[in-house]
Amino acid sequence: MRWLLLGLGLLLGGCVTAFPDEVMRSVDRSITVDELRRDPAGHKGARVMVGGEILSTQPRQGQTEIELLARPLHDDGTPARKDQSPGRVLLRTADFLDPAIYAPGRRLTVVGSVAGDEERKVGDLPYRYPVIAIERVKLWPRDVVLGPPYYPAPYFYGPYGPYYLAPYGRFYGPGFWW
Repeated sequence: MRWLLLGLGLLLGGCVTAFPDEVMRSVDRSITVDELRRDPAGHKGARVMVGGEILSTQPRQGQTEIELLARPLHDDGTPARKDQSPGRVLLRTADFLDPAIYAPGRRLTVVGSVAGDEERKVGDLPYRYPVIAIERVKLWPRDVVLGPPYYPAPYFYGPYGPYYLAPYGRFYGPGFWW
């Protein structure tokens, strides 16, 4: 039953995309975060799609700002789970996005327009962030970590503790073999 549900989830998960087709028609998928970091002024006003892992969410008066560690995107818009990143991006929206929901470590994909760049520090080093004005946002579900599958224990309890069922129907228990 577990395998059936997992297979069904994977099958239906393959049909999911981050945004509808009418939103994606005017998005320039060829503009990457690497290109934005090199020349944000050259792409100002372009509609792009970026995604990655949230580093911080800061609600401010009239806007919310998200610092995003960008990741490469799959065809459906989900950020890849890799240790490589093309860099950091600042995302801004006039909407209130709760930092408890848009928490560090959550995966996010946005469609927005390039608003320019901003110089800040990462640690002691200067860093130039591309700034994107959010138009659409997709917060991906939290990652679920499954443990090993449950198998019922092949043992029985007797007066001296558990007796384990060994191959070929033999029993062994505490301190002796049968």
